[in-house]
Amino acid sequence: MTRRTDALFLAGLLLAAGPAAAQSLSGAREWLPPGSLSLDALSLRPREQQSGGDRHSFYAEYGRLAFRSPLVLGGTARKAGLSCQACHANGFATVDFFIPGLSDAHGRIDVSHAFWNARADDHRDNPLEIPSLRGVKDRDRLGHDRRMASLREFTRRVIVTEFAGAEPEPLLLDALVAYQETLGPADAVDTPVTLAGDLADILRHLETLALPLAEEEAALAEQVATMLRSQLGFIHERLQGEALAPARGIVEAWSRHLGDIARLAAEGDWPQARTALAALKQEVAGPPPALAGAGPASLYNPVRLKAWLAGAQ
Repeated sequence: MTRRTDALFLAGLLLAAGPAAAQSLSGAREWLPPGSLSLDALSLRPREQQSGGDRHSFYAEYGRLAFRSPLVLGGTARKAGLSCQACHANGFATVDFFIPGLSDAHGRIDVSHAFWNARADDHRDNPLEIPSLRGVKDRDRLGHDRRMASLREFTRRVIVTEFAGAEPEPLLLDALVAYQETLGPADAVDTPVTLAGDLADILRHLETLALPLAEEEAALAEQVATMLRSQLGFIHERLQGEALAPARGIVEAWSRHLGDIARLAAEGDWPQARTALAALKQEVAGPPPALAGAGPASLYNPVRLKAWLAGAQ
């Protein structure tokens, strides 16, 4: 097959089951070949270790959310639910990342292939090692060819040229750069992926939504809310089985609340939008027992996850 035909074949295989999120179990199952999914890769992630403490600017927090959102990229990557976080988990290189036909080893990927962006296809099979972004702020040259001196230029190239994304808004680029600049040099320290940890992350992202509501920026509020809803989706799919239907229902209700907040913002009903956000933050900060206690029965439990993996592969 030609590279163009091969790219279309790959896309058909990966998208046949519909869009999936790179941070999600279904996305990982689709993107990694049979037998390559590991329990550690899905139950552990490197600790983020941001420099500057626990509090950061809106730019850095919005960038942190965007870094985890498939909405930033384009083409096949966006349709398949990939985000920056897929290849650079918390800024570290994702050494388990592998796509048959595009990788020659784990942690390596051909980003100049028609599968990602036909316009950028260099007609060569040249997988490259996924780089770590830790300490990227202090590097004098960026990219595998080391041609770029600007982190902003580098980030734009990844989005637009490598992954066929739309030209990013200046604020989005500012935010992604600000977040990456918080990722100082660090050793990877794996920590368990837990329901409590993911819920804490949702609460943190809700704080990001507060600023566009306070400044009455409807388009930005909608963007943040939409990205947040995709993060809730990653939690939702780990709550499998009839016994966890109540827990899934809570997550679904939260997602609807975010949609309502975006609608209220679009209608200019700012007081009600802010009130709705405050109520949602309170709910997420103290989730009902049906959700808070769902971890052991869910795919956050490594034992259950291992059994799911055995059936999935």
